[in-house]
Amino acid sequence: MAYKILLVEDSATELKFLKSGLEQNGFEIETAISGSEAYKKIYTYAPDIVVSDIVMPAIDGYQLCRMIKNDDETKKIPVILLTVMDKKIDAFWGKKSGAQLFLSKSIDIKELVAQINATIRRYPVKDEYKTALISKAESASTAQFKLNNILNDLLMKSTFSNEFRNLSDFLNYERILVEKLFSLLSSFVEYHVAGIYFASPDEFAENILYFDTLGRNLSKTLLNDICRDFFKSMAEHKTVKNSKFEVVKMLLGKEVDYQISDFTSKIIIPLIFDRKLIGGICFYTRREVDYSSFRFFDIMISELLAIFKMKYQYNEKEFMSVLDGLTGLYNRRQFEISLEQEYNRTKRHPADFSLAILDIDFFKKVNDTYGHQYGDYVLKTVADLLKQSFRKTDLLYRYGGEEMVIIMPETYIEGAVIPVQRLRSVVEEYDFEYNGIKSKATVSIGLTMNYQDFTSSADILKSADDALYKAKESGRNRVVVHEQ
Repeated sequence: MAYKILLVEDSATELKFLKSGLEQNGFEIETAISGSEAYKKIYTYAPDIVVSDIVMPAIDGYQLCRMIKNDDETKKIPVILLTVMDKKIDAFWGKKSGAQLFLSKSIDIKELVAQINATIRRYPVKDEYKTALISKAESASTAQFKLNNILNDLLMKSTFSNEFRNLSDFLNYERILVEKLFSLLSSFVEYHVAGIYFASPDEFAENILYFDTLGRNLSKTLLNDICRDFFKSMAEHKTVKNSKFEVVKMLLGKEVDYQISDFTSKIIIPLIFDRKLIGGICFYTRREVDYSSFRFFDIMISELLAIFKMKYQYNEKEFMSVLDGLTGLYNRRQFEISLEQEYNRTKRHPADFSLAILDIDFFKKVNDTYGHQYGDYVLKTVADLLKQSFRKTDLLYRYGGEEMVIIMPETYIEGAVIPVQRLRSVVEEYDFEYNGIKSKATVSIGLTMNYQDFTSSADILKSADDALYKAKESGRNRVVVHEQ
């Protein structure tokens, strides 16, 4: 049985030449001289393949191909586009329209026949599909209408995507970015409460869920419940601690008495890139809403993923600039900035903070005995023990060499002694082993706080350094507290 080709060409001479050459090679041919006529004949002729010119009046080959591929009733029919245009951009649009092949009109007839046969074998159209197509012949009478719908749909999708992409200007202004996102999302998504969360590459950073309540004054209890609900879902992809929420849009009027059980529809969407959680969004509403059936849902998620990815990479770049590459602690430059900020903060709003400097005992001997790789392993391991021994709110730094620093906000010195002594003990008891070599290590620690008689952050740092010196001088493997 001969394969059926629908040949579309507005040039009578070219049409006659191609029809004759293809018939001589055993194909059954039906012709059309325009995209509109071709679209109608697909339903009445049910071809195995469409071979079409591109440059035609009204509906061209690109548009015809797009119409065929956008319709479930016709999309399985393979399409080959023929053209005299030979620029890369022409081939690009041919592929984007959904065509299986994009060939030059100057192609030899034997080569064209070979390409047609190969395409039909690769994309066979089953008889039952053809039968169903013919049974819906009345669908073909609205070719221009379908084309207009396709073009309108493409325009809407393009406009929709551009609205999101315009927000990339605000990547380094998180609060403004959140407000812009809520403004855009609220224009087409049904919700009573929405949330946006940007994950941070900094494991010590606060995890904030930003809320939009559309001007409703919702209770703190309700927002806390939603916050817990949201981060419980996020925890499936990342350990999320130290979380809180902020309401972005101004609260108006009296408090609305909603409970979390009042929301009949909700969706929580974690955004994942490269197997890392980079953020998430959520919508809660008191109406029955199937969010996944929203017309542009997939595009919305794709565009949000792109924005969150750029935001995460921006944060990661900023974070890496303040990070020590070996230990994963903040670097010395960031310590100096943080210490000054903490000192100034507690001067404006009187509060306590403690500062500890840690030094690995006989570290030079470790390097000389086992090599620098072993020394790096010890440094990284002590840093890991440091992270495990302190709160998320405490700030940890590599000060230089084998020295590390801890800033403990809102902590009086008696409270700071406990975790510092715990760390000293943990390091002493730890069995270090690298490349089969086992060893032990200890640390000396100097501890101080922001006593009132200190007149600068440098005074605080010096007092901790003096305490560390005394710890070294008095035998090492101990904590010495600065005496005021």
